[in-house]
Amino acid sequence: MHNYIEKFATIQSKNKKKDENSDWTPTKYKETLNNYPNLQKMVEEPFLLQLILTVLPLLVKQYDVGSRISKAHVYEVFNDQWIDIHCQNIISKLAELRIQMNINKVKSTLKRYCIDLGFEMFYQGNLIAIESDLQYQNENEIDWGKLDLEIQY
Repeated sequence: MHNYIEKFATIQSKNKKKDENSDWTPTKYKETLNNYPNLQKMVEEPFLLQLILTVLPLLVKQYDVGSRISKAHVYEVFNDQWIDIHCQNIISKLAELRIQMNINKVKSTLKRYCIDLGFEMFYQGNLIAIESDLQYQNENEIDWGKLDLEIQY
């Protein structure tokens, strides 16, 4: 685990912009994990280790030292980060096409879609969900709020 944290921190420092969590060293990751007992147990699972390390700087901003952070909290912070990154990409692509859209509207729509998809998957008891063809409000706008989900069995 310690080797993975060192490799992760090295890769992150190379990929991040100077002002964007660039002060996160392997030692800082390890010390921070020690401040959150629940996270220490979770990082024993390889998948959760990467997920937690990815969002640890954000978790520290949202939760006080010693807080009981659950897997649900980790997933929520990761999902929010994922949505932020992809909304920025969407807005950039739209800007290239000279289309302006409110980023908060895109974020809330994507978040609602993720919640609906997760609920539908949980409700159906399956791990794979397939969406049907997109329904358009008009020729240029997708109605993301009205996506019908179909579960693949």
